[in-house]
Amino acid sequence: MTGEHERASRLHRWSKMRVVRLQAHGRRVAADGRLFVRHPLGLVGLALILFFGLMVLSYPVLRATVWDFGYYDPITGFDPTAAPHPSTWTWRHLLGTDNFGRDVLCQLFAGAQVSFAVGILAALIAVTISTTMGGAAGYFGGLVDAALMGVSDVFVLLPAPVVLLIFGLLLRMRWPTVAVLYGILTGLGAQAIVVKSHTLKLKARPFIEAARGAGGGDFHIILTHILPGLSSLTIVHAIFAVVGAVLTESLLAFFSRTTYYLSWGTMIWLGQETFRWFSLEGQWHAVLPPAFSIMLFCSGFYLVGRALDDVLNPRLRRR
Repeated sequence: MTGEHERASRLHRWSKMRVVRLQAHGRRVAADGRLFVRHPLGLVGLALILFFGLMVLSYPVLRATVWDFGYYDPITGFDPTAAPHPSTWTWRHLLGTDNFGRDVLCQLFAGAQVSFAVGILAALIAVTISTTMGGAAGYFGGLVDAALMGVSDVFVLLPAPVVLLIFGLLLRMRWPTVAVLYGILTGLGAQAIVVKSHTLKLKARPFIEAARGAGGGDFHIILTHILPGLSSLTIVHAIFAVVGAVLTESLLAFFSRTTYYLSWGTMIWLGQETFRWFSLEGQWHAVLPPAFSIMLFCSGFYLVGRALDDVLNPRLRRR
């Protein structure tokens, strides 16, 4: 009976500590949320992300209800009534058509899906790799640290856009391949080193020693204390990985280093064949929308990343 009473008492104390920890975490999240709302750049960035998110969500709805895909398919659509092509804007084609007779606005909506998919997939892979490598190197140290950071030192010298551009000269890639390779190259490089340094700070905190003294194993400490402590850093890393992945995919598509699929970079590559900047002849209306979309999309995530960095890093908070 005494043993059961002790186990019940320990379980009660553990449950109470979990509740207190969750309440403290909730208060911290609420405080960070209030700081983010007061950050003007973060709100602008969030508005831009929501705008492009609405484009992604509305595309299948428009495709099913409004757009006749004989005319509005982003790849095979053709409108003979708007000839000659390319044509500038009309009420039927708000951003005009390209030289193949395809609606530019429909292409812009379809390209937003690719950009979101590339960015999110690359960010998930990069954050997973960098958190695993950097966390293990910082927590275990010794040979594990030497081996993992030796790999990271190599990949720091291999910028992902340059490596993928060279790789694209040998083999054209589809967007999932671009996203996966960018995530791997980014996660194995500088991000892992930053995560390692942050893990070393967490490892030196008194509560880690207290947890170890209370009998907590490595798995428990990593899962309960290290990973939550790295969450703010991984969020910022994920945001900036989205920006880099989308810019890299657009760069590769513009230089025709990808297989043919519709993205904003592909739209610029196709449009620039007849585009003349100084005379504004050709498909200026087909080139500028995807170019501005890339800039605004990446700017939105960059501004949110900057705002989160200010909010989650106490040293950067404005007084």
